[in-house]
Amino acid sequence: MSIQSIPDLVVKNANIITVDSNLPKAQAFAIKNGKFIAIGSNNDIENITTPQTKIYDAENKTIIPGLIDAHIHVLSSGIRHVMAADCSVSDLDTVSHLIKDQIAKTPKGEWVQGFKYDDTKIKENRDLYVQDLDSISKDHPIMVSHRAGHVYYLNSKALELSGYHNESDDPHGGKLGRDKTTGKLNGVVYERAIEPIRNLLPAVSGKDRAEGLKQISSMFNSSGLTSVHDARVSRDEFLTYQDGEKNGDLGIRVYMLMAQDLFPGLRDAGVKTGFGSEMLKVGGIKMTSDGAIAARTAWLSEPYIGSEDDCGIQAMDQEELDDQVIQMHNAGFQVCVHANGDSAISMVLNSYEKAIKMNPRADTRHRIEHCTLVNPEILKRMAKNDVHATPFCTYVFYHGEKMQFYGEERLEWMFAQKSFIEYGVNSTGATDYPPGPYPPLMGIQSCITRTDSNGKLWGPSQKININQALKIYTLNGAKAAFEENIKGSISMNKLADFVVLDKDITKVDPFEIKDIKIVKTVIDGNTVYEG
Repeated sequence: MSIQSIPDLVVKNANIITVDSNLPKAQAFAIKNGKFIAIGSNNDIENITTPQTKIYDAENKTIIPGLIDAHIHVLSSGIRHVMAADCSVSDLDTVSHLIKDQIAKTPKGEWVQGFKYDDTKIKENRDLYVQDLDSISKDHPIMVSHRAGHVYYLNSKALELSGYHNESDDPHGGKLGRDKTTGKLNGVVYERAIEPIRNLLPAVSGKDRAEGLKQISSMFNSSGLTSVHDARVSRDEFLTYQDGEKNGDLGIRVYMLMAQDLFPGLRDAGVKTGFGSEMLKVGGIKMTSDGAIAARTAWLSEPYIGSEDDCGIQAMDQEELDDQVIQMHNAGFQVCVHANGDSAISMVLNSYEKAIKMNPRADTRHRIEHCTLVNPEILKRMAKNDVHATPFCTYVFYHGEKMQFYGEERLEWMFAQKSFIEYGVNSTGATDYPPGPYPPLMGIQSCITRTDSNGKLWGPSQKININQALKIYTLNGAKAAFEENIKGSISMNKLADFVVLDKDITKVDPFEIKDIKIVKTVIDGNTVYEG
């Protein structure tokens, strides 16, 4: 234990799990100017305490480093919570009522939106179709997004405005759903087929963005999150983040994965990965190469169970991806490509290897977002090129009913935290909210038990232990953002971000981890949530 100055805050009588191999456990720590300045025993810290020091007696509660979600949709989710109907309910009748509530406060003819619809969580166990939404309203264009974020549901008015009709071809990187009997459009659109609709949606006001930021920051803080990697940040969202940091409404540290279309402007302005502050930082550039696990559109090398030829959707071809990756790599950016299926992951690795060979750069830490279905060859290539993974962590628990479409054999190589560790690939804790629930303790439990909410075990070979799970949700997340020297563990001179739990996460029944109460969430030594 060492001391640099008189502390602002001392925490004592705690069971501190530091995630620091040099000092794995401690009883107390001291904070000055938002950083840890002393870590040790109660006696160590008492020796540096002054009458001016604020004291927090943890009463033997467990303290862990602030938790990091390395792939989550932050501000866009906050905006949707403000502007759209949350359709994560149990039946179609409730969905209808929720959308009608939105219609009641929306002028005739204007867009009405819903989000987080999930066909496998609905009692009726099916998609929404054009006739479902038309029965709610034909006067308003309606768009409801699937929880996975890669499938969308439109009524006839929305289809009309989009320009799609029964004779329309599938657009590049997307697909139009059709009635199996008539061949007519059924209102379901997949992947990049939604792009014409995006341009029609009403602009989000600055007020709604600001309210969304406050709301989502509070939601995440209450779950123990202190840092997030926002998985796609637009220009307007970037501006809202900057305003939020300036006026104090940014309640969580954000590493921004910037939208692909912002790359030329950032490059030309001389901005690179790492630009910003400890609260708000420009990260990598985000692209999407295939579909989603929850929507069964990930691009696989072999068909989904129950299908003869459905291998998912390829959203980018190799040539397009190569061109973009090489440009971003050469401009000094971390590149972050969404790839779920093994075919998509292999394609992304092809691009990374080409870029690195053409222009060797030290410490690129390019990422594969989700990196769901792997194999030994993929893992070897990732380790060789220091490619980082951000696999889903709450999926096994929450989306267990969808795992049947992948089969037992593939599940041994999905969300492969154990294999990432064994092959030396840095992997993180991530949920992709809204596709997956955001509570990090649910993610930790899911990684340890590999058991869904119905008690079904999926891919048991990928189980990891609690210490490994804590590391992926803390230090590994920091490393994926080049921040392991300033956060991710309770260590000297690191940012004073930590979480107080009402139970010892290392000793409770692993199946009860998700239910541990968050007592306090602290950022920079300041309490941002108290339960």
